[in-house]
Amino acid sequence: MEVFFFGGSFNPPHRGHRHVIETISKIYPKDLLYICPNYVSPFKLGEKSFTPDEIWNLCLAEFEGLLSKNVILWDEEIKKTNISYTIDSINTLKSLHPNSEISLVIGEDNLDSFDKWKSYLEILKATKKIIIVRRDTPPLKEISIPTFLPKSQILILENPILPMSSREIRKVSNGDWDSQFVLPKTRVLAMQFLKARQERSSE
Repeated sequence: MEVFFFGGSFNPPHRGHRHVIETISKIYPKDLLYICPNYVSPFKLGEKSFTPDEIWNLCLAEFEGLLSKNVILWDEEIKKTNISYTIDSINTLKSLHPNSEISLVIGEDNLDSFDKWKSYLEILKATKKIIIVRRDTPPLKEISIPTFLPKSQILILENPILPMSSREIRKVSNGDWDSQFVLPKTRVLAMQFLKARQERSSE
């Protein structure tokens, strides 16, 4: 059994994330997929729109119907108030599944900066595969792999281009969380969280 680690800010979780989860689940139905939202990313300090509890509940809403005994929403990073590092979570997964191989799922937009990740060489040693989700390059076109990543360890998914990242959704939504990119249930919940925050700040 293989174990796949899919981390990120999920701020907010959206249909692109769902697509990744569905794709990995279909390709590897007997393996484990850990979805791991973080609260403090070393590359996205100060960008959070929601609290850890709100992010967790948004993920539960957006990924409803996808979670199972093999598809696990994992709180390893979201429960931390300090910066979360992928290498630490991978090492925790290895301790939880000592007889399994670990693979990392990342977006194409993370490729060029991967050597800036904490202990990226250790990550490469600890993982069987780096699975790349297409973000910019259409299927059938070749993705440029940086020289610091071993091509033999890279697996590129032939997924359609994902419509938007969480950061792009935040920029265009103006607080409205366009339902084109998130499920209606997630949108309603996000609006409730933001409205409650505005009411508290006006008191």
